[in-house]
Amino acid sequence: QIWEIVGGADKGGILVRDGPATTDPQNAQKLSTGALVEEISLRENNRLQYKLLEGSGPETGWISTRITAKELAVRTDKNPKGARLPGGRFVSAAPAAPPVDAATTGEVPYKEFIEKYWEKLNKSFETGNR
Repeated sequence: QIWEIVGGADKGGILVRDGPATTDPQNAQKLSTGALVEEISLRENNRLQYKLLEGSGPETGWISTRITAKELAVRTDKNPKGARLPGGRFVSAAPAAPPVDAATTGEVPYKEFIEKYWEKLNKSFETGNR
């Protein structure tokens, strides 16, 4: 099941803990509003163990899906955009097909394509747009 983080817009995201209890240590990072996570387990007390698919924040952790009457995470049919990396993560966009060299050779300038692709990928990780 995929969940979308809908809470924490006014606080820079929602709190993530290292374990299922609300007394477990907090992660230094918050899970970004709009992030998509995969459910690993869900407890009766609205505690969700997740794996990050898209967005920024800790790769895994525990969150509350709601506090009092406020939803922090909701089930969704949305699918992560982009290409899946090893380990299940997604990058925001798969690279476009490399251009064909128009100089009648029909060869693809792979070195330029690969350099641009890695540059774009590195920028997406630096900015958190995964």
